[in-house]
Amino acid sequence: MKKLLIISGILLTGASMYAQTYEADAARMMRPDLTGTARSLGAGGAFSTVGADQSAVLQNPAGIALYRSHEFSFSGGALFGNTNTNYLGQTTTGDFGKGTLSQAGFVFASKNLDKSQRMSFNNQSKLSRVVVGIGFQKVADFRRTDALYAINGQNSYAQAISNNLNTNPYNITLDNFNIPDVQAFQTYATSDIDSLGHQGATIGSPVKQIGTVTTKGSLNDINLTLGFNINNIVYLGFGLGVPYMSYSRNASFYEGNVHGDSSYTSNYNYSLSGVGVNGKFGIIVKPISWLRFGASVQTPSYFKLDERTQGTTTSNFAGTTYFEDTGSVYRFSYTNPLNATFGASFYIKQWAFISVDYELNDYSHTKFGFDGAASDAAYWNNLIGAKYKVASTVKAGAEFAYKSLRLRAGFAWSESPFRSGVAVGGYDGGRFNYTAGIGYRGKSFFADLAYVRTQYKDYYSPYSYTDATGTQEPGAYNTFGSNMIVATIGFKFGMNRN
Repeated sequence: MKKLLIISGILLTGASMYAQTYEADAARMMRPDLTGTARSLGAGGAFSTVGADQSAVLQNPAGIALYRSHEFSFSGGALFGNTNTNYLGQTTTGDFGKGTLSQAGFVFASKNLDKSQRMSFNNQSKLSRVVVGIGFQKVADFRRTDALYAINGQNSYAQAISNNLNTNPYNITLDNFNIPDVQAFQTYATSDIDSLGHQGATIGSPVKQIGTVTTKGSLNDINLTLGFNINNIVYLGFGLGVPYMSYSRNASFYEGNVHGDSSYTSNYNYSLSGVGVNGKFGIIVKPISWLRFGASVQTPSYFKLDERTQGTTTSNFAGTTYFEDTGSVYRFSYTNPLNATFGASFYIKQWAFISVDYELNDYSHTKFGFDGAASDAAYWNNLIGAKYKVASTVKAGAEFAYKSLRLRAGFAWSESPFRSGVAVGGYDGGRFNYTAGIGYRGKSFFADLAYVRTQYKDYYSPYSYTDATGTQEPGAYNTFGSNMIVATIGFKFGMNRN
């Protein structure tokens, strides 16, 4: 049976990153990033109706039906940035950086079918071309580092833990409490204060607090896409995706009195990995040469995930050191949101295009399933439904052409996934992306370069502490900024312009 986790710090304004909170991890895992080829990224990712680009398999699989030749492309680059955290008036910076693989894939386009080969749907609509694509795409990158430091004169994490242990009338075991709380009890960060076993904090304020949270991993999608070109007017696409996830979070929290003779350090390592499946469908209509509009739907992705947790706590009180090490492995199901995209693009022949996309993600219906523990699953899923909503993303971009040269610019804005009144004002996770790009388009070879700047603000609390005066919540106010540089090279062959 899935362990029931009693968490100090599950709040409607933020969640602890130093213990397991499924609804908070869902928020990090379920939001797609701006990804794809350098061409699509340079134009703000607004490529759902532009088509003939391998980013189409995620944005709108009908875009693959606009290909008129075979193609291979590969995209990679670098992602780097930082998080500035203001915690109790002290600002600390956490940096990160890594290489990134954005996409790789093949497209195979049939020749333009002659009249005898075309499949008639009715007297007017005939199948002109069939296109098949297979490839890899990165959906989201989880890389991020948060760091906090402060002298806290109001409360301590040890006080929050002892309060949680006293408030919930359960035996202090891993069946009833999270790993950091149990290990704090086992290493004497809390201690008996009466004959009834009530706990008090061994360390009280003022305390020095140092915390770091490092997340790694990515959500990727291996896809098979089939596209149909009907009279060069209507384009249909169908896709089967096999998403796979690797997510890890390492959280370390140190707390010690200002004299330095009593302290404890909690390290909590959490990881998820697994494979899922989803389906995609899209349509693009080109009623006149300078206009395209379309829509697509991606079904929720159903995953089976392996969860691994490992917690260690080391304490030092009155010259004596205590240590605890605990780990567990569990498998469960996870379903991420349905996605719908609507788009339009406008063309000035041989010179430019402007495109706009509007996306909807239903974050409120992200689901966890725990075998043999339906009540636990219901608790977390209800919490997700209470905190999250259907959120919008708007993308806009343009490409300008002069002979073989291409210049691009774009913008994307993603609405906060939180319901009204849930998130801290100004720190609700709404995202802004600013993009630019340049490219070369030859007859059989192309190369593109894009830059993406991502910015957002969010909030979390290491813990909450409730006493006779009310609830105190030391908050970490985070400003996140990342820079991504992506290069794409590609080759076209078997060209058929008919």
